[in-house]
Amino acid sequence: MPSDDATAKRGIPTAMIVTVIAALVAIAVCVTTFVTYKMELWGPQTVPTVEASDADDVAKQLKDKGFIVKKKQQYNAVRKGGYIGMEGAKAGERLAKGSEVTVLESLGPGVPKGTVGSAVKQAETTLKTMGVKVTEHEVVSENPGKVSVTMPADGQPVTDAKEGIHVGVGVEGDGVPVEIAGMDKDQAESELSGKGYTVTLEPRFSSRRYLGKIVGASPGIGVKTDATDVTLYYGVDASGRYDVLTGIKQQRTSITTKDVLRTDRLAGRYCTEDGDCITMSENESQIGNGTYYVSGTYNKTDSLNLCGIAQNVYVCTPTNRLDPQDVQGSSLANSLISGDTGAFELYQGLGTAYCGDDLAPTTPGYVYCDNGHLSKGDGTQRSTGETYKADDFFVYMPVDADLSTLESDGYFTNKSDYEPDKDRPYVIKRDNSGYKPVAIDSKATGPQYNPYVPSVGGKPVKFKEAPNKKNVYYLVETPIDWNQIDGTVETNGDDGNGSNGSDAVDDPNGAFRQLAGNYAFSSGNGGWGTVLTLAADGSFTGEYHDSDMGVTGPDYPNGSRVEATFSGRFSSASKNDDGSYALQCDASRFAVEGKKGDTHIENGVKVTITDAYGMEPCGSFTAYPKGYDSAKLNNEVKSWNAGSYDFTTDAPLTTNILVNSHQQEAFYQWKQSQ
Repeated sequence: MPSDDATAKRGIPTAMIVTVIAALVAIAVCVTTFVTYKMELWGPQTVPTVEASDADDVAKQLKDKGFIVKKKQQYNAVRKGGYIGMEGAKAGERLAKGSEVTVLESLGPGVPKGTVGSAVKQAETTLKTMGVKVTEHEVVSENPGKVSVTMPADGQPVTDAKEGIHVGVGVEGDGVPVEIAGMDKDQAESELSGKGYTVTLEPRFSSRRYLGKIVGASPGIGVKTDATDVTLYYGVDASGRYDVLTGIKQQRTSITTKDVLRTDRLAGRYCTEDGDCITMSENESQIGNGTYYVSGTYNKTDSLNLCGIAQNVYVCTPTNRLDPQDVQGSSLANSLISGDTGAFELYQGLGTAYCGDDLAPTTPGYVYCDNGHLSKGDGTQRSTGETYKADDFFVYMPVDADLSTLESDGYFTNKSDYEPDKDRPYVIKRDNSGYKPVAIDSKATGPQYNPYVPSVGGKPVKFKEAPNKKNVYYLVETPIDWNQIDGTVETNGDDGNGSNGSDAVDDPNGAFRQLAGNYAFSSGNGGWGTVLTLAADGSFTGEYHDSDMGVTGPDYPNGSRVEATFSGRFSSASKNDDGSYALQCDASRFAVEGKKGDTHIENGVKVTITDAYGMEPCGSFTAYPKGYDSAKLNNEVKSWNAGSYDFTTDAPLTTNILVNSHQQEAFYQWKQSQ
């Protein structure tokens, strides 16, 4: 290093050198400060662009950036737990660490609190955004001109997506006003009696909040009618089970009124937490497709009953409702209805035997079972080939029924961490797939009993599955019977068949009709791919697969495959200025069949259910229609065509393209819709 004297001899003052060095140090500090600032090692933080569909994931991203995160839940068309948006920040802006950001989390579709009592137009605007069918009815009310009642109730979630939301708009008229619903039964009786009605009170199972209160009526609540005889239904728990179930719907004899036959009083819709529903109906013609017949009269083989065929006095009376000398006449000694848990069983077929797929003859005669086939004889033949099969079977649990005793008594084979809601009536549905037919000994001389139903021979076989999220169906309470009141489906809702019911609102340019067809998303040699079929109403189905024949094992010598079979719908399509379309996927309707991560062996191949690649998260999409200028497409979109389309000429598109905005995954239409 040159000495100060040498430097001075060259004409460079020492002070200048020091100044230059100081300046360089200052510049270095500034550069370092700028770089670390840009790297966000200190100072304000950039609000990230969200790449998640779950509110919890978004909250974590924001917390990792140093923000204080709060959650705000609200009803929305997005599935429960999904991300709606944020308050207090926008993606890309810089905020100081410690700034508060609110993440909006969806509760799924529902009726926001305060809807009842609001103006009709205001309610319509809000409820149309829920992504489910909204049906509006005129109901008799003491407060006409406002929203008088809703189903689900004010502030409650939608439990049956197919049924959607019902809105009752108050009008003047004769009939039981909607304000009677939920009223104390004695007060309701007094008010209607004071208006000249003749009132009868009848019990029905209800949730805890409706115990002793009105849960329905005949004629229906809110229905315009000049009838003056009214039956009001009020809620009871398990302690009132005999009041609900005892009696005969159509009295044919004067033998007894103690038999538990009134299954018609169980009519209604029952749904799991995930929206799988069954219906118990008094209409015999509706049997099938998840609808069960509850006749409410003498037992019938095609209905759900509480006991076997009635043959003598008290055969269908619970033993704890009989005098000691009459107990031997009951067939319910081993039925839950005769116990003190408050639960009771419902089953189809009366516990009778089968001859092949037909019910076997119940009395000797000219029709008999010949080795599993119904045949005609002379009355002397002995039936052969009969079996007992596990038919539809439920355990009904009113509020305050004792599930813990059933569990401790070994009613269920296994245990479950799931705890049913004790404040709502529910049924536990038996999965019969695990029960094999039991052959009946045609040479036996003594009585034989069906092992799948309670009888004088013993209790039924154990449930293979304890109460869980899939087999517990809760009563959907509807004090207003909307089927009795004409309604109008609002245009933004869903009609229950995958269509939103109105191109004029959700698809003003008819985009879905233009885009309907079959699409594929793949790359490379096609070892994996996702196919999609889009319908003209915006609904879609599809499948993703990725096979690896080299990954084998003792149980799967032919390789492995991951797959996802999915379905859903787009709720809206709006045209952009450049001629493309902005599509919005209804995330609450997107579903993959089965449970992700589950595996099974199929033809020697290990199959694992996984995410639907290219479709998840199912949020915003862009559609580029046939004729669109291909030169405007970005390279990411072009890269997904797997060589099936030539972009070298920048010519107008000769096919439609759907692009998921998440990672620009592009689906190319490969066959035009006819």
